[in-house]
Amino acid sequence: MSTAILTGLVLGSIYILVALGYNIVFLASGAFNFAQAAVVMLGAFVASTYGVERGLPTLVVILLAALIGAVVGIATEITAIRPVVGKGLHGELVTTVGVSTILTGLIVVIWGVDIRPVNPIVSSAVVTIFSGRVTVDGLILIAVAIVSCLGLWAWSRFTLGGLASLAVSEDRPAATLRGINVNYLSILATASAGAIGGAAGVFVGTQTLAVPTIAAVLTLNSFLVLIIGGMGSFPGLLIGGLVVGILEALTGRYLGSEYVTLMLFALLLAVLLVKPEGFFGQKVNRVV
Repeated sequence: MSTAILTGLVLGSIYILVALGYNIVFLASGAFNFAQAAVVMLGAFVASTYGVERGLPTLVVILLAALIGAVVGIATEITAIRPVVGKGLHGELVTTVGVSTILTGLIVVIWGVDIRPVNPIVSSAVVTIFSGRVTVDGLILIAVAIVSCLGLWAWSRFTLGGLASLAVSEDRPAATLRGINVNYLSILATASAGAIGGAAGVFVGTQTLAVPTIAAVLTLNSFLVLIIGGMGSFPGLLIGGLVVGILEALTGRYLGSEYVTLMLFALLLAVLLVKPEGFFGQKVNRVV
């Protein structure tokens, strides 16, 4: 049981790190960036190439992956988000999925379809905690996810940039009229989300390796975490990620992996029926 729970915490932390990018972009532009998981996957391949093959120090690899992720984020904002955001129907749901598909295709062309190793951040040694077993890097991943969530929550609530992002997510035209540069805020958010995603790929790769097909799984499960926790809520993202990860691990351990999707779907339905806005989401009243 303890090992399954620790495994679930690691899985949940992976989903949290992916979903952080969703929340950042959503707060700053009101858009959904489904290319975020592909950026995380790209970060894992960068870690494999420059960490394993070329032997660069881990810190340099993380910074390089973050830089590449930021560039991809900016390109995504300019080509796939800005032309359609704010025009209704959430067209970015289609365009950013297209970006994700292109990134996945480029990864296959550049690196092939083989699974590639990723160097440990600190150590791949297994330790025992509360009679459960987990790797040292797994514990680091959990800590990074928690600290990142809390840090971004503080940013969104106690800084001018964070409060401006909240205003844009609530009402983009009104924020523009109040003097907020929404285009600048949006491109800064996508660059930041891309940098976080690229760097997160280095940490995630220590658990999943560099796999060219993992973006689809990360996209679905991380979006599920976002819906359960509440769109735009970093505390909700943290709780939702840990709940989804633990449920997935316990289901796989005691019922079998074939029941994981069913249980996650049942959890989603239960949350939507009881609290459609998510655990920490807020209801929005609109005058029609």
